[in-house]
Amino acid sequence: MARFRKPIRIAAYTGLALPLVAILWVPLYARTTPRLAGLPFFYWFQFAWIVLSVALMAASHLLLKRADRGVRAPGTDPGEPPHPGETA
Repeated sequence: MARFRKPIRIAAYTGLALPLVAILWVPLYARTTPRLAGLPFFYWFQFAWIVLSVALMAASHLLLKRADRGVRAPGTDPGEPPHPGETA
């Protein structure tokens, strides 16, 4: 499992960076066509990224949670005895 932590983290961080890059890259959406329900592309593109951002953040959260599963600091497991030299 340890060898999969780094790729999972990279995927999660990429998912968090995508909305930032998409919204900051203004020439990508600084136009009026195509229109969707009468809204210029500029507006509906930004609204779509709100929904996509939520989905990507949720997916990133789940990926990071999966990557951290089973990773605990020594002595924090309730069933684990304390390390030598530590008091209970």
